[in-house]
Amino acid sequence: MVFEEILINQFLQSFSTPTLNLFFKLITYFGHPIVWMLLAAWYFWVGKEKKSFMVASTILFVGFIAGGLKELIARPRPEGLLPISTDEGFSFPSGHATLSSAFFGFYEKKLKRKIKWIMFALVILTAISRIYLGVHYLTDVLAGLVLGYIIGKAMLILEKRVEKARFHISAMKEEGLIVLLFIAIIAGLYFLPEYLYMVQALLGYYLGFAIFAHTKIKLKPKHPKIALSFGTVIFGGIGGAAYITHDALAMLLFFIGGLFISIIWPLIIHKAKI
Repeated sequence: MVFEEILINQFLQSFSTPTLNLFFKLITYFGHPIVWMLLAAWYFWVGKEKKSFMVASTILFVGFIAGGLKELIARPRPEGLLPISTDEGFSFPSGHATLSSAFFGFYEKKLKRKIKWIMFALVILTAISRIYLGVHYLTDVLAGLVLGYIIGKAMLILEKRVEKARFHISAMKEEGLIVLLFIAIIAGLYFLPEYLYMVQALLGYYLGFAIFAHTKIKLKPKHPKIALSFGTVIFGGIGGAAYITHDALAMLLFFIGGLFISIIWPLIIHKAKI
């Protein structure tokens, strides 16, 4: 099967041009966690903390399940193809395809018809990009699409619980299981090296979320466009610095980036009355 799948990769790469290469390198980010973490940030900064929590939690579950399967199956990346892009770690399933499909499954019934089809097209293009770039086989992305869609629908069930949650220590009977579950999953992610940096961002995010939940702040920015614009620029700076550094410093910056989303910038918005 691998031989036949390599032929599919080679067929797609036979159309390779600098423009097409750039297009697929950009479109593949639709399945990158950092893009969806930015969505989580935007939700949080306009006072929709629980929507933000669901976005971050979807990233968390996808990383845990898809990452765990990668380590368990340990399928090597495709070889003998044009070096359009390079990714570390194992191949099956495609994390990008899984993540983009998970969010499609989660938002499918919440979006207007036109937007839903645009998102569906982006998911398919993301899957194709992984094959075109030579970092996944066809079965990697197909498995990712199916797995992600299932995860997205499962997150809808969790959302009903989250909507009722107060995320306060005094409500341990109701929210304690959720908190313990996420602690266990994050701890498990430490054994998945491909997702180590994203773990730091999620740890920072959940820590900040827990702290924010114990404040009495009702985040309603007076100037949401300013709050989103400046927050995005600063968050992008932290993320950019994290990507060009390595090891402990990179992990620290990712952790700070998570904190920035859920406690640092929200406090600044509140105190500065932005």
